[in-house]
Amino acid sequence: MKAAASKRLRVVLDTNVLVSALGFKGRIRKIWDMVEQDEFDGFVSPFILAELERNLIEQADLSTSAASAVIDVVKSFTHVVNPQTTISVIPNNNPDNRILECAVEARADLIVTGNMKDIRPLGSFQGIEILTPREFLDKYFPTT
Repeated sequence: MKAAASKRLRVVLDTNVLVSALGFKGRIRKIWDMVEQDEFDGFVSPFILAELERNLIEQADLSTSAASAVIDVVKSFTHVVNPQTTISVIPNNNPDNRILECAVEARADLIVTGNMKDIRPLGSFQGIEILTPREFLDKYFPTT
């Protein structure tokens, strides 16, 4: 079942969502399961992939080769975009601006993030909705 009959949902998954969805069970895992089941179009950027790999090595204690294998899986199920525009709307937090750049380049409908400090409070950016994982699932996939 697709999220929308007339148009596929274009979603940027923030690094923290990817780490949680790939590494944990429960409701957050359903987001990655839906990526694998092709229920929406997921987008990442080289920045998100590099940040994910770094987090897998430093925080999840994966070896470099294991983290690289996870990155290969993520790339096989998502679209990788290379942002051409620099955005600086979140002061003092360049990594969060890179997430916005990915979303703009992907022409995303929304960003799914667990970042409650900087990204989520924006609510939207250039018409791109910004939701937490729970808000995303409740709004677009309420039966999951």
